[in-house]
Amino acid sequence: MRLLLSALLLRILAVAIALQSPVSIDTLSGVPSSGQSQVQLTSGAYGLDAPKTVPINGSSFDWWYFDVVSPDLDYSFVLVFFAATSNGMWANTPDVGSAVYGSLGVSLPDGSFIEGDTVGSELVVTTLGDGSSGDLVQSGWSWVGSPDMSLYEVIVDSPSAAIQGTITFESTSPAHYPCELASAGAGQSLHLGGPDFGWANAVPDANAQVDFNFNGTKVKFSGAGYHDKNWGGSSVPSVVKAWYWGHARLGPLAVVWFNVIAPDGSEHVSSYVTRQGQVLTMACANMTVRATGANSEWPPVHGGGEPGGFHISAFVEGSGTLEIDVVHKLRLSADPAVTMYRWIGNVSGGFGNGIKWNGSALYEAFAF
Repeated sequence: MRLLLSALLLRILAVAIALQSPVSIDTLSGVPSSGQSQVQLTSGAYGLDAPKTVPINGSSFDWWYFDVVSPDLDYSFVLVFFAATSNGMWANTPDVGSAVYGSLGVSLPDGSFIEGDTVGSELVVTTLGDGSSGDLVQSGWSWVGSPDMSLYEVIVDSPSAAIQGTITFESTSPAHYPCELASAGAGQSLHLGGPDFGWANAVPDANAQVDFNFNGTKVKFSGAGYHDKNWGGSSVPSVVKAWYWGHARLGPLAVVWFNVIAPDGSEHVSSYVTRQGQVLTMACANMTVRATGANSEWPPVHGGGEPGGFHISAFVEGSGTLEIDVVHKLRLSADPAVTMYRWIGNVSGGFGNGIKWNGSALYEAFAF
């Protein structure tokens, strides 16, 4: 693992030197601040993946999310670095004794799960260009990202918990904000839905490699990787009411959907589709995401049951409307107190021209 990390660091350093990347360092304390958080909701000249809520107080939140799903859906891996107290999250979120912590979940071919978590004293985030690297101090958990966000690696080295391994991501598709590509530069809106709910997608799709050892159980696979971040100045249920989110590989396409209900009841979407890395659409319009089968009421409501599946419809100029059906294979997690579900599943669809593709997806539904 040290050799893998060293090789990646050398590649990232080479990119940083070539791009003459600006650098910033933020230290997010495990002790929440009693002061007001400063929340960034407009893009700057750089720092797409940097902290957006500083400092973390008793109600604000900021997190870095990573996942990988194998093409056959035999494996999935979700790992999140959080900067938040339990009050900043949602009902039933445990108080882990620190405002900076990590959580991971892995699904295996037999349908079983491996879970793990950790806490740190600080989360030190170094931003080079647009990419970030984070060290959850005293935990052995970290990530490293290149300035152009083309390369990421997540590292867990926790001998005391018998968890060690790496996940590497080589991005296939350009990073984006909710309504514009990251290449649009400074001045872009970072909020999706309500005025205080931020989102940035550093790695919409990646060729990812997972190599982990969990107390003697080896998990090694490749698949579609993904990395984004969310943040807000007050608790999650106060800045967003509900969402359907997910990402998929469908033949030559990579698709990211985010359909949000804001606290005032208004609906907002972010639609993103690439074909072999070329952007077909990136807009806060021309997409609907709806549950299908059982419990398919719209908008999703707190207390609702598990939907049977999803249908995504996205208009792509010059190609027509992309219609995708999503069918669950495995529920990864659920929390009835929040009405939160996460799944991996099969996707199928196309543009209605007789060509139909199949693929894999990882996706969520929340209702607060």
